Order: sequence, then structure tokens, then C-alpha cells
Amino acid sequence: MASNYRKLGDVITLVDERNADGSVTNLLGVSIDKHFMPSVANVIGTDLTKYKVVRRNRFACSLMQVSRDHKMPISRYDEDFPSIISPAYVMFELTSGDVLPEYLELWTQRAEFDREADFYAVGGVRGNMTWDELQGMSLVVPPIEEQRAIVARHRAIDNRINALQQLNDKLAA
Repeated sequence: MASNYRKLGDVITLVDERNADGSVTNLLGVSIDKHFMPSVANVIGTDLTKYKVVRRNRFACSLMQVSRDHKMPISRYDEDFPSIISPAYVMFELTSGDVLPEYLELWTQRAEFDREADFYAVGGVRGNMTWDELQGMSLVVPPIEEQRAIVARHRAIDNRINALQQLNDKLAA
């Protein structure tokens, strides 16, 4: 099937929803391995109303030190309850109905994605990227049915790996 080459900025929009009423308290960060994780930050005395609210299918990424680490910490939030992240993270969501959030997540996990990010992040001393540079990154958008098939194959492989890991753990015990 034919794929459509697009710029990431054609399918995403910046999100800046703040925890204004302080009702959300589950604080997360994004690991270098591209997963949300509980934050290790000491937030005693910190005003959490300035923190950003992350909701299902929103992406959060750190554009700082991309070229130093040769990786961009980025992840899609897939929980049904909101959490908060530091205001230092950039958060965005899809605006295009022809891209699945799960497909975009898989795209950002590719080594080629990190190499392109590393290429863009050479302008400053710390190797940071800008929002404009992120928007300029490439994205191949196959037809939606092909995206669904790619996501399903990836899930099947992940499920098999997890089952084998559980079996290995039982055998080791």
C-alpha cells in the first residue's frame, strides 16, 4: 500500500493544560526508554498547579539534551485517569484522524526517529530541540488499516515476549 510522507507538525498540536485547581496529584516523568514513570522529584513545597495535566493519548517529551543522550524521551499516556508532569515537558496530541496514537507511539520508538531528533538537536550547547524542529520531523503515514495491522503485530510480539519472560521467571524460581 502507498504511504504518505508528512511532517509531524501536520498531525499534532501543542497542549498546555495546567493543573490549575491542584486536583491531580499523580506526578510522572518520561524515561530515556520512552515510558511514563513515577517521578523521583522532591516536590515538597512545590506549586503543583503549574504542572501540566496529561490525559489518555497525549504525548509528553523532553526536548532537552536530545543530542547528548542521542535519544528523545517521549511517551504516549495510555491510562484512563489524569496525571501531571513537569512544566519542562512538551506535551502534544494528534489532530489528524488518519494517524492512530498507538502508531505514532511506535514511530517515536524507532531508532531512526532518535537519529533524526539527534540531527536537529545540534544547535545549542546542551543539544536541545525546539518545538518547531520537532514539528519538522518526518512521519510516514500508511493507510489507517495498515497502521492497525502494524500496531496489532507489535502488540502480539510484546505479549509473546512478556509471556516468555514470565515463564523464565517461574523457571528461575
